[in-house]
Amino acid sequence: MLDGDRRDPRASGDRRMYLYFDYSVLGALRWYVKVSRKGRRVGIREEYGTAAFDAAYEAAVAALGGVMRKRRIEPDPLVQPERRYVHADRSQRGQTRYYVQLRNRLPRIRINAAIGTKEFDLECDAAIVSQIALYGDATDYVNAQKQRNETRDQALTGPPTPQTLRWYWTLYKQSDHWLGDLRVGLEGLSDATRLQRTGLVESLLVENGEKPFAVLSRKVIKAEMKARTPSQAGNLLSALRGMIRWMIDEGHLDEDDDPTIGVRSGKARASRETGGLIPWTEEDMALYRAKWPLGTEARLMFDILHYTFLRLGDAHRFGPPHLRQIVRKMAIQIATEKSRGNTTVTVPVHPEFAESLRAARTHGIIGAEVFTGKMVKGRILPMNKKAWAMKFKKYAVLAGVNEPKKSCHGVRKARAEVAAYADCTESQMMAMFGWTDPKMPAHYIAKANREKLGMSGMDKVVAFDQSQSLDDFLAIPHGNGAGTSTRNRVVTFRSNFGKKA
Repeated sequence: MLDGDRRDPRASGDRRMYLYFDYSVLGALRWYVKVSRKGRRVGIREEYGTAAFDAAYEAAVAALGGVMRKRRIEPDPLVQPERRYVHADRSQRGQTRYYVQLRNRLPRIRINAAIGTKEFDLECDAAIVSQIALYGDATDYVNAQKQRNETRDQALTGPPTPQTLRWYWTLYKQSDHWLGDLRVGLEGLSDATRLQRTGLVESLLVENGEKPFAVLSRKVIKAEMKARTPSQAGNLLSALRGMIRWMIDEGHLDEDDDPTIGVRSGKARASRETGGLIPWTEEDMALYRAKWPLGTEARLMFDILHYTFLRLGDAHRFGPPHLRQIVRKMAIQIATEKSRGNTTVTVPVHPEFAESLRAARTHGIIGAEVFTGKMVKGRILPMNKKAWAMKFKKYAVLAGVNEPKKSCHGVRKARAEVAAYADCTESQMMAMFGWTDPKMPAHYIAKANREKLGMSGMDKVVAFDQSQSLDDFLAIPHGNGAGTSTRNRVVTFRSNFGKKA
């Protein structure tokens, strides 16, 4: 109702959007069309309830760029699309809206086309690609093509049939190979590896889970690998080989019947060709520092990566307890996550990192357990490493470092290159970066040496060129008489002058 006791003049069945009314100073009823809150309005002078009124209403909506819709008495049913990264929510007016969002707390991209149309799919494709380019990685391209709720065989919900692929997979996940038992020399798999391998192998169980294990032939494995990226194909092959090793140890499978024998993935080659994650450049670091000064959380996260050389799994849990005084020097000492605590990194605190810590402490952004994390009721609490990485990625994008494969690990790779150029030995780099395989520092040292040799070699060539006089090689002999012609003279070495035939 409007203006006290004036009742709504709209007919009970009239649910047209954008149609409004008000009363003039003299009490006259006025109808008008308005599409947006701050947009202009178009008045309707025709009598309400007539065909002329309806035509004027439709013309006004079209002129204002609106879409003919009806008001909702009840909200539309909210059904989430099956495609991954495409979500639905409901507006205050009950309208269902669709948008693309890679992960929580990342920007949303609204999809304006009608669901179920080709234009809707094309809009989703473009939005997903743009989101992955800014915030995603190679695995997101694969997931984007999958459905959110993949069809599962009903038999997967019940107990597995003996001797089937799912039966062996279920037993493998209960074994010491999976869970670990140091009494028999088995460390088991980390939580992250278990989660990754579960997703990879269970995708095979949808169609083949209740079939005999023999269905897992080389042909099937190669077909599954071809449907994935080189990285995911390599991870799938590793997951299957882990289960097959357990089957051989337990006597379920003869070693000669291993279906993975002779199967190779292109993961290593693809990694060599693409270079993996891209190291940050000096320009990237300058952009980041310019955007985030000392005393900000974003700068502290960057400095942790830049001055400690830690991996993501260690950087996200790095805090005051890992700062210790060793041989009268303040040092960083932390047992690496990748080695399950068997390898400890010990490096002195870099002077510029000490300055960053002082600035962060002055601004009150350092926690008691971890230096950086999530703020809860005034306390900084630890975050899981994926959330920490996404937070850092957000800060990097805001600073202008938004290439798809430039993540927090790229800072570590850049520092490894600096260490190699600084003539650090393999042993020193292994101690600083927590490596246990000398192949890693050897890779960086060989690359640095190759570039330094190329530069020093060119310096020698330049020095040699500058030490020689071109006049010695291009001297022109003079004629014997004044009338000697200057044409067709022979250019020769000075040492040949005066020789008689």
